[in-house]
Amino acid sequence: MKFPIKTIKRNNQIVAFPKNTSEVSKLVKFAKKSKYHILPIGGETNRVDGTKPQFEKTILIDFKKMNRIEEVDTNNFIITAQGGTLLKTIQKSANSKKLLFPVNIAPNDKCTIGGNISTNVGGLQTLRYGNIEDHVNGLEVVLSDGTILNFLNKLKKDNFGPKLWKLFCGSEGIFGIITRASLKLIPKKDYKSTYLIQINSLNKSIRLLKYLRNKYFDNLTSFEIIFPLPSSLLFNENKNNYNLIIEIQSNDNKNYKNELNKHFSSMNLVINKREDNKAKSWIWKKREILVYNQIKYNFTEKFDISLPLDKWSTFINKIDTFTKNNKEFTPYFFGHLGDGNLHCNFKVNPFTKKNCSNLSKFIYELTIKNQGSVAAEHGLGLKKNNLLKKYKPNKNYIFLKNLKKHLDPDFKLGKNKLFKA
Repeated sequence: MKFPIKTIKRNNQIVAFPKNTSEVSKLVKFAKKSKYHILPIGGETNRVDGTKPQFEKTILIDFKKMNRIEEVDTNNFIITAQGGTLLKTIQKSANSKKLLFPVNIAPNDKCTIGGNISTNVGGLQTLRYGNIEDHVNGLEVVLSDGTILNFLNKLKKDNFGPKLWKLFCGSEGIFGIITRASLKLIPKKDYKSTYLIQINSLNKSIRLLKYLRNKYFDNLTSFEIIFPLPSSLLFNENKNNYNLIIEIQSNDNKNYKNELNKHFSSMNLVINKREDNKAKSWIWKKREILVYNQIKYNFTEKFDISLPLDKWSTFINKIDTFTKNNKEFTPYFFGHLGDGNLHCNFKVNPFTKKNCSNLSKFIYELTIKNQGSVAAEHGLGLKKNNLLKKYKPNKNYIFLKNLKKHLDPDFKLGKNKLFKA
């Protein structure tokens, strides 16, 4: 069987490396005719098995050759890039023009922009700048029959029909394949200060966040929290301490340092470290190590939770009671308190199917009860594809299934991702 472009075999699957949108379209048309499943792959972090092949007759579309920045438009603050372009490459291209692409996640040297958009990543600066969907200005996509739809755009105002490309943000590739993107840039601020602060309670952390958010919102870009157990492993310190990573960016050359120092002092907070305008940050490197420590110390049951800010204290109190009464569960919590998203991970000992099931049921039901989301930024993939039907209103679930059926009637794009087909 002759494929329309060059391919290789990997673990019984076919891997194709298109160089442009036309080749992606040819692959999809071939797959439809030959009854292959299609699975686009980018950085393959696979936190929810988003790029895990299920069927032997699958074409993996690897976008590493579609990695070109096509234009950095400094008049309209738009960067146009192919879907396989690394997030780090986009950030560097923007910085070279003294502009900023404000989405930042830890593996920015591995993840691709197409994958970032299809999973609607948030990351380390969502507090100030929002998720990636807030920085997309248009997309080019290939549908399940190979049709190419070009929604690329440089206009700030354009109501010439609904923005249909928004359907593909966060859809995890089940509606179509993102091949190119128009992305919004903003002016880069001149000064950056990053603080590592020791604090002794969650409630105190929330009070500090509210104060900083109200006073410095346009300049407060990150507010991360590390709970006591991860903190003790990461910094070799007292097991009762929390740590905060706070970042302020502005065009003020003093960057509010005196004001901030006074306020931190008034709350009796310890500034463990402050970095000013560091290209290679020790603090953020520690934050990255925190993620890898999950595997190192066996905190492998992962929950990606978002809640309204006023619900976090109640949620954590319930977790504390639960873990005191169920010693087999040890929490390892950290994340983006500024935007209400924490990574609630656990060590389960003994690690049994029953224990994991009991933990999941408790966490999900507690989250829904507190008006939260059980998939804040990592999506659902294959690993959590039972949750939409279980926890979303039935009408929403049926609408999504009908939309999928309309856009991909053969269910060949990312089958069983988001929900079971």
